[in-house]
Amino acid sequence: MMDFIVHWLRPWWLLAFFPVLALLLPITLASWRDTAWHKACDTHLLPHLLIGDNARLSIVKKCFLPLGFLLAIISLAGPSYKTSDAPIFQLNTARVIVFDLSTAQWATDIAPNRLTRARFKLLDLLQGLQEGQTGLVVFTEQPFVVSPLTQDTQTLIDTVSTLSPTIMPVQGYRLNTALLEAKKVLQKAGEKNGHLVVFTAQNPTQADIATAKILATHRFQTDVLYIGSTTGGTMSTPDGTLAKDEQGNILVSRLNKSALSALAAAGNGQLWTPETPIANIIHTLNPRSAPKSTSKNHTAQTKIELDNGYIWLWPLLILVLCAFRKGRLQELLK
Repeated sequence: MMDFIVHWLRPWWLLAFFPVLALLLPITLASWRDTAWHKACDTHLLPHLLIGDNARLSIVKKCFLPLGFLLAIISLAGPSYKTSDAPIFQLNTARVIVFDLSTAQWATDIAPNRLTRARFKLLDLLQGLQEGQTGLVVFTEQPFVVSPLTQDTQTLIDTVSTLSPTIMPVQGYRLNTALLEAKKVLQKAGEKNGHLVVFTAQNPTQADIATAKILATHRFQTDVLYIGSTTGGTMSTPDGTLAKDEQGNILVSRLNKSALSALAAAGNGQLWTPETPIANIIHTLNPRSAPKSTSKNHTAQTKIELDNGYIWLWPLLILVLCAFRKGRLQELLK
C-alpha cells in the first residue's frame, strides 16, 4: 500500500495562516459572545424571543469566513498528491573529437611534449561540455572509434590517460579518413550535422582540406585545435629514443599555421592554438551557442509534481456563491 504524502509546491503561502488568524480571531470571538438577551433570559426562552437563524445555522455562518481563507491559502500553497512523467527536451548538439595519435605527438617544442598538452586540453574540454553528445575517434594511418556518441563524458574522461601513439597498431597520418569516420559516428546516431573537433600535431594535406570542405557542405563543421609550434621540435619517445628518418637523420616536426588555417576555413570551423582559453572552445561547442541539430529529438523522462491546488478552489467557489447576497458579508462579520 502506497503512503499518501502531500508535497507543497509553494509552501511559503502557508505562513499566511498567521496574519489571517490574527485578523479573524478577534472577529470570530466577538461573534460568539453572548448578547444582552442571552444574559437577561433563560436559554430555553431565546428561540421564542429572537428572530433570525437558528443556532445551528448561525454557527455555520460564523465559520464561512475562516473556512474561506483556509481554502484559499491551501490552494495558493500548491498541494501535490501525485507525480507525472514529463519529457526533458535537450538541444541535439553533437560533436566528435578527432584525436591525432601520430608520432608527431612526441615532439617536445611544447613542454613537456605535445601529447601531454593535448591530453590536458581534451580533459578541460570534456569537463566543460555540459550538454549534447560527444564521441571520440583516434587516428594515425587508420581511424579507430574509441567511443560512439554519448552523454556520459565521464567515460571519455577516463580514457584520456590511455591515449598514446604506442596503442596504435599502425603509424602514419591520414586525417581525411578520420574525418569521414567521425561523420559516420554522427550519422549512426541519427545526426544530420555536428562538430568535428580535430586535435592535431601535424600539418594537413590537400586531401584533408578537400575532405573538410566536402563535409562542410553537408553541415559537418571541422574545428581545428593544433598542438605544437611553427619552430618545431624533435620527437622523443617515452624510452628517450629520438625519431629518425631512413637515413638516420633526426626528425623535427614543424607546424604550418597557414595550412592549419586553410583546414579550418575549408571546414567552416574555428582554428584554435595551444594558448586558446578552453572557455572560448567550450563556448563554441556547447549547445547554448552552437547551431541546433535538425535530427531527431533526444528526450529523457523526469517526474514532476502536479499542482492540485485547483481542487480546493471548488469548495471555495461554493462558499463565495453562498455569500454572494446583498448584506451577507456584513452578517458574517457580525
